[in-house]
Amino acid sequence: MKSTKMRLSGVVAAIGVLGSALAGCGTQGATTPPQAADNATQGATPIRGGTLALDLISQFPHLDPAKAYDTTSDEAVEQFYNQLVTYQGAANTIVPSLATYTITGGGTVYTFHIRSAKFWNGDPVTAQSFITEFERVLNNNMQSGGQGFVYPLIKGSAAYVNNRARSVSGLKALDARTLQITLLHPSATFLYVLAMPFFSAVDPSYVNAHPEAYIDTHPMGTGPFELASYTAGKNYVLTRNPNYFVKGIPYLNKVVFSINSSPQSVMFHFEQGGTGLISWNQGGVPAEDYLPLSTNPQYSKDLRKQTEVAVNYLGLNCKYGPTANAAVRRALEYAVNKQQIVRILAGLAIPANQILPPSMPAGYEANLPKQDQYYYDPALAKRLLAQAGYPKGFSTTIYTDNSAATDLKTAVAVQQMFAQVGVKATVNQSSWGTFLTNNETGRQPIFTLAWLEDFPDPSDFLNTLFNSNQIPVNNSTNYSNPQVDALLNRGAMMSAGAARNNVYKQAQNIILSQAPWIPLAYPVYVAAVQPWVKGFYINPNLMDPLQYMWVTKH
Repeated sequence: MKSTKMRLSGVVAAIGVLGSALAGCGTQGATTPPQAADNATQGATPIRGGTLALDLISQFPHLDPAKAYDTTSDEAVEQFYNQLVTYQGAANTIVPSLATYTITGGGTVYTFHIRSAKFWNGDPVTAQSFITEFERVLNNNMQSGGQGFVYPLIKGSAAYVNNRARSVSGLKALDARTLQITLLHPSATFLYVLAMPFFSAVDPSYVNAHPEAYIDTHPMGTGPFELASYTAGKNYVLTRNPNYFVKGIPYLNKVVFSINSSPQSVMFHFEQGGTGLISWNQGGVPAEDYLPLSTNPQYSKDLRKQTEVAVNYLGLNCKYGPTANAAVRRALEYAVNKQQIVRILAGLAIPANQILPPSMPAGYEANLPKQDQYYYDPALAKRLLAQAGYPKGFSTTIYTDNSAATDLKTAVAVQQMFAQVGVKATVNQSSWGTFLTNNETGRQPIFTLAWLEDFPDPSDFLNTLFNSNQIPVNNSTNYSNPQVDALLNRGAMMSAGAARNNVYKQAQNIILSQAPWIPLAYPVYVAAVQPWVKGFYINPNLMDPLQYMWVTKH
């Protein structure tokens, strides 16, 4: 998931859960409020009603689940929409959401029995609600970041994407509330994919009646909260969905997001008790505010801190400009002092030496091959640049966003490091929405960004970000290597296990040797939660669980 921010996560081990599901067993039961992860809430009776006020770092870039693919957008989209399946509480265990399911056909046929649920306008959720959304995600005109997760995996998706068919043969409504999805081959990650917001239930009538630009700002979902109002540049007001299909949820009557891009005023509002949470609404506690909060007895107990399944990186364009030359990219690897980046992040990170983070359940390499080991050596960087044909360096631009002070500080620090080896870089800073839109064109020469897991599997990093079929929306460095594509495509067809892990290891080694990224740091995420806000927990694959939170008197 693209973000300039870090999201919290713990150690994950869910591949085995999916492996057993692929044997053909079905799941029963339904989504229920999870047991609270924070000790203060254990055994407590939720209080219904009340309003949770939150500062929001910027407007939501997208409210259409087919378009949303960043942490800011998903903070809202996950409250507006539901998927077939989801995660249970703070764990990585997949459980039913809008449907129970069975898996047959050797792991290729998924049959979903859809629960009785309604959209906010009263229309019922049907099998067609999901077929419509899958078709929207697969439609090339949508430019959805979710396309690559189901194309060409779902039977008939290739014909649909390439305009050889008007429907997807692997998506069938057996009756109004029974959906059948047929895959070309078993997938170790398909249930994880279905839990992503891309594949939410949408109202076909609503979609057909409105243009995409309208849907992107006027959601019509099934979720626990409805969008009651939006005042441009000011706030979003979410109100409780009285007909939510999970009885008794949400507890809150209202959530108000006030747009506020000033870290100083965000902290002031929290310290004064005006807001209840600094979490995904702000991308976590800013690094510069962590030390004052952690050393203040009044707030130190309100902090939640954990290493993220994520990586901060510098993207190097593999198609345009001097960085199209792999030798140039490798030279730049030696120009970056990652310890300095960690200091910019107030020590809330560890230096990164590869794409996959150490907390990934498979794929991280304790001992990298020699050609993949980079270290800070500006003199070597200069020599390698000269050998690559740039003895006097070159001029370029580093793109970043303004959603956190550390983003600009990181870009400026890299600018200064590059200057030491003769590379003259200007820094282009814009809003998160503008930066993201431009980044997804694949035209930015160099950019700062972070990737955090959509689900706990190495394919989410390697296939999503480096397969040539993901250019330019997800693979915004335009990295393309037929050998890597073949490995990633082979891994997608394999069952979970050592052989599959080795395929991803081979792919990562090749990618690292060609340096489309400079991995900078594995971040540590910090959230601040008022003592009167209850029910908060962290799931490594989702945003804040607003539907399960409540407030006490304060």
